[in-house]
Amino acid sequence: MSTTYVILDLEWNGSYSKKVKGYFNEIIEIGAVRLSEKGEIEDRFDAYIRPVVGKKLTKLVTNLTGITDEQVEEGGTFAGTVSRLKRFVGSGEVVLMTWSTTDFLVLMENCRYFFGDSHVPFFTAYLDLQAYAQQRIGLGTSQQVGLAKCAELLSLDSADMELHHAIDDSVLAAKIFRRVYDRESLRKALLPIDEEFYRRITFRVSYISDINSPLIRRSDLRFSCDACGRNLKRTGNWKSYHHAFTAPFHCPTCNTDFYGRVQARQRYEGVELKKRLLRKKEETVSDETVTELSNDG
Repeated sequence: MSTTYVILDLEWNGSYSKKVKGYFNEIIEIGAVRLSEKGEIEDRFDAYIRPVVGKKLTKLVTNLTGITDEQVEEGGTFAGTVSRLKRFVGSGEVVLMTWSTTDFLVLMENCRYFFGDSHVPFFTAYLDLQAYAQQRIGLGTSQQVGLAKCAELLSLDSADMELHHAIDDSVLAAKIFRRVYDRESLRKALLPIDEEFYRRITFRVSYISDINSPLIRRSDLRFSCDACGRNLKRTGNWKSYHHAFTAPFHCPTCNTDFYGRVQARQRYEGVELKKRLLRKKEETVSDETVTELSNDG
């Protein structure tokens, strides 16, 4: 069975919702392109959606996207537009791609609001195209690169496109996908859209605020002297500072004082620990991501 690739881009209007008792990102435009397995655009989908929560668009949204109240007023309902999108996508193996996971999360938010279920129908696998493209061009994922910037890095012309217009953003993303596509790396990057996927994509990365948390191993709070390699002796208590912990250390052999810094973040895969060692009143002598611990310790 052949695989269909769909790149989706959304524009939304933010407003307060009494139903959710908070801020709600209501989708006002869906743009998508359907690609062949070679990355060629086979068809395009573009539709405005008439908002029902925030019936007037904010100035920020209008200025950013150029979308007007008159345009969305002529749009369809969210349910009707999703039904049309389903027919556009087709059946079988369908890979959904978005530029970062934000659009997928907003789509989930709208499905939950209008359908009572945050599961997104009719897609079987997912690719964060932003992360994939950055990995393919050697940028890593420590910083997120915007769509236009990535196109510029790849020498792709976007001058004739209206950025923050859902269909044009989808087309530009398709050009990027075609440029960075590699069959084997794509196969490894795809995530099946199953229950684990939904747990993973909705997991909120957080900093661990307790140095005595069982998620932090005692061995990860030790430091070695950069000169002699001996274990340093902690000479004071750990203190919390800017989502991290710091404490003074001393090397008895070299008679040198240091500061050790530890930062721990809880990710879906486990705990990511970053350590930094600084000589007192001097420069950093080590700065590294130590490890990612599994959830079971």
